[in-house]
Amino acid sequence: MPDGSPVTLRRLPAAKPRPVLANRNFLLLWLAQLISQSAQNAILFTLLVLVTSLTHRSTYTSILVLAFVIPSVLFGVFSGVVVDLWSKRLLLVYTNAARLLLAVLFLISRDNVTGLILISIFFSTASQFFGTTDAVTVPFVVDRSDLIAANSMFSLAVTGSQLLGMIFLGPILLPTVGSVGVFVLAAVMFAASVVCAWLLPPLEADAAHGERTLPTWREIREAGGDYVHTLRTLRDDAIATLALVHYATGSALVLLFAVLVPRYMQAILKVAPDKAVTIFAPVGVGAIIGLRALPFIVARLGKNRTVILGLSGLALCLIALGLIEPLAILLKHTESLNPFEGSRAGGLSILVVLTMAFAGPLGFTYALVNAPAQTVLHERAPIEMRGRVFAAQVVLANAVGILPLIVAGSVADIFGVSPVLFAIAVGMASVAGASVYFEAKWSREGRPPPPPGATTL
Repeated sequence: MPDGSPVTLRRLPAAKPRPVLANRNFLLLWLAQLISQSAQNAILFTLLVLVTSLTHRSTYTSILVLAFVIPSVLFGVFSGVVVDLWSKRLLLVYTNAARLLLAVLFLISRDNVTGLILISIFFSTASQFFGTTDAVTVPFVVDRSDLIAANSMFSLAVTGSQLLGMIFLGPILLPTVGSVGVFVLAAVMFAASVVCAWLLPPLEADAAHGERTLPTWREIREAGGDYVHTLRTLRDDAIATLALVHYATGSALVLLFAVLVPRYMQAILKVAPDKAVTIFAPVGVGAIIGLRALPFIVARLGKNRTVILGLSGLALCLIALGLIEPLAILLKHTESLNPFEGSRAGGLSILVVLTMAFAGPLGFTYALVNAPAQTVLHERAPIEMRGRVFAAQVVLANAVGILPLIVAGSVADIFGVSPVLFAIAVGMASVAGASVYFEAKWSREGRPPPPPGATTL
């Protein structure tokens, strides 16, 4: 400067990170997921209500859920290989187009239990391929520095689609416009998801294959061997194995809950199943709050301890839900503890209010289980096997849930819903106890290093 005074350099403010939804390709992928999965969950809720209303037995509800689960186990072996090798963009388009046509078939067969179950098998198969493709595509459309934010939005979309589909869309539309309106809206939503997927550009790996979509016979034969190799890779890593158990436990809980909720509402709450929008909305709210708090909790407790906290909370919430009736009787006959006027509060029965009170913590604690477990698996899996690892965790999670699904519906019909809830709580507590044991063991010995060839996100 002319007067010789020293030059003061001012540090420019750091650029704010670009919101991940500002990335056009990720936004399209995220919308395709949110829209189509919301439609899928609305259809699942509607099918559960239809089958329960047509049969009045939980056994048929279990059969319906099995129709969703078994195909994912059978075809999940191939879905990981398909996603790793072939065009992800076109797989997203074709799987959503298939579900659009199947939504129309649900509409035509809405009064036929056998038809609904058979169509569900094909619907589940298409959903299995879509779910695997959608999850694996995320790293292809965002920069490495945005993966954490993208995965958080991905988890939020999964929970949001469950909230929109099973708590709002299905329960609101079913009593007003009926199953016809639900299936028509679902078809429109799948069409919108097809458009979002079609607007995605060919991905780099896909371009190398020329967006190839037809498998070769050799690749089909090798799919089983690839799946076994994936399981061996996970088995050789103790931390990944425990994370796989955590993920399977959380996923099995969702399947069992889907079977038991209609029966729970009829037998215990004395409420029609299509009124779930009022009663179980706190589950979705609690899950969203849990996902928002998850980074804070994981930073202080670590992933394994966070899952232990979630499993323990789930066990307590399930026990509380199983004890709803005696708790309501206790409150009703207690002068100082009864906050209700007569037997109702705000127009709701004591049973319903207590259920809603426990539903929020149930959703919150569930959010602490699957997301950390899935993060561990993604961190410790080789990049070239990411699709197969994701498919393997879904296959094993659903395979673990098959036997309980078969038993749960029949046991609930014979002995009631509460004993089944207590049994599930014992299972959750047992997995939490085993996790505490391994946590203490690894603290003494030092955690095993990542397996050879693994990478972190």
